[in-house]
Amino acid sequence: MGKIGHRLIHLDEVDSTNHYAERMLRERDVEEGTVIRATFQTEGKGQGDNRWWSESGKNLTFSVILHPGFLDPGKQFALNKAISLGVHDFLSLYLDPVAIKWPNDILAGSKKIGGILIQHAVEGSLLKNTIVGIGLNINQTKFDEELSDATSLSRILRREFNLKDAMALLCDALEKRYSQLKEQKNDRLESDYCNALLGYREERIFVVESREVPGIIRGVDEFGRLLVEHPGTGLKVYAHKEIEFMM
Repeated sequence: MGKIGHRLIHLDEVDSTNHYAERMLRERDVEEGTVIRATFQTEGKGQGDNRWWSESGKNLTFSVILHPGFLDPGKQFALNKAISLGVHDFLSLYLDPVAIKWPNDILAGSKKIGGILIQHAVEGSLLKNTIVGIGLNINQTKFDEELSDATSLSRILRREFNLKDAMALLCDALEKRYSQLKEQKNDRLESDYCNALLGYREERIFVVESREVPGIIRGVDEFGRLLVEHPGTGLKVYAHKEIEFMM
C-alpha cells in the first residue's frame, strides 16, 4: 500500500475531484494513497448540497483514495478524526490558533480556511474504499460576500505559498495521522482531536430546534455525534444539522 500522495494525478479542470475518484474506482482498482488534485473544480463538493467555491490555481482542492478495510464501518468517524487532525497539523505549522469545527470544517481563528468531505463505500462488513475530499484556502485573498467568514493562509500571513510544497507537507501530515489510525493509536487520536475541537470543555451557546441553549462540548462519539452537556438536562448527543454553533 502506498503512502498518501505517492501517486499524484493533477487535472487542470474537472467537475469535482471526488466525482473523478468515483469514476476511477468504478473502472478499476486504484492504489491506496492516490491523490487527485485539480487546478479548478467546476462543481466542487461540500457537505450535503453545499458547494465548495475556489479560485482557479489559488488553493489546494483534491481527493485521496483510501482502502480502510481495517476499520469497522460502525466506527468510520475515526477516519474523519484522523484526516481532520492531519489538516490541523499542517495548518499549525503556520498558524495559531487552528481549530476543528465539528463535523467537517477547519478554522483559523474564527474564520473557515478548509473543509473536508468523506465518502465511504461499504461492502458486507468492510469499508471497501473511501474518498477523502479536501479543500484548503492557500493563496486566495478575495472571497464572495456570502463567504465573509472565509480566509486563507495568504490572507492571514500576507505572502504567497508554493502550492506544490504545501501539497507535499499536507500529504505527509495526513499520512502520519492515517498511520496512527491503522496502528490503532486510538487514545492518542482521541486526545489530540478533542484538544483541537472548537469549543471543547468551553461553555458556549448553541441553537437547538430554533432555541438558543448553553452547553459544553464533551467530545464526539464513535458514530460522529457531538456530545454536549447542558445545565440541568445533562449530556445529550447530536447528529449533523441537529445543533448549530453560535460563533
